[in-house]
Amino acid sequence: MKKKNFTLILAFLMFISSYSFAQEEQTPKKSNFVFGSELGIITGSPIGPAEEGAKGKLGIGLHTGVFAKYFFNNAVAFQWGLAYNAKKASYETPVYDQDYTYHQDIALPDGSTVTAIIDTYFNGNVRGNFNNTYLESPILVYYYFNPRFSLHGGGYAALLLRGNHEVWATGVVGDNFDTVADEYSDESPFINKWDYGMSLGVNYKVYKQIECELRLSSGLRSIFSSEYQLADVTVRNVYMELKANYTFQF
Repeated sequence: MKKKNFTLILAFLMFISSYSFAQEEQTPKKSNFVFGSELGIITGSPIGPAEEGAKGKLGIGLHTGVFAKYFFNNAVAFQWGLAYNAKKASYETPVYDQDYTYHQDIALPDGSTVTAIIDTYFNGNVRGNFNNTYLESPILVYYYFNPRFSLHGGGYAALLLRGNHEVWATGVVGDNFDTVADEYSDESPFINKWDYGMSLGVNYKVYKQIECELRLSSGLRSIFSSEYQLADVTVRNVYMELKANYTFQF
């Protein structure tokens, strides 16, 4: 009988201890505010309607940032952040009857030359690289299913710090003009200064104040300005972040 009572008391104490530990886990902060830093990689590509036969390669860039989070309760939190994102990618695509400005040197009878500017069209193949860096500000709402696992979603706004879009073209210009081979063009000035979109992701607490996070974001506007005639379709930034977060608690 004594042994049975001792077993019941021990089980009760173990239950109380585990319950207390769980309650402590669900309240990992002394205040409603926490702050943190994050470091990881970002991979993806600008995506839009493509010609048949087009190929793309995901780029991998650096992601780093800081954030502040406010907990309304143990289940819901609001987060604002500021991050540096290097969004890279490359592609190769066939091009048909693309508007093209051709520069042709014409020899004059006196031995001099003049350059004629002719608006024509181009058929061939184009390959290009993106290496755009942004200062990005996400605004997110978190829902915690338990102390370790959460989902989040919201939006972001991003300022282009450095736009880099380089293009090489190989093909035929017009009907009677010379072929071009790896003709270089810098299309960086046509990248929009601002981008904005939506984000969705998951978080998992690995150990104490360390979390791993996976987040997918998609732009809601084209990365190219309306003046860019070589891309008259909407091309959006679609990227995924994989990172580790460290939370400072006060």
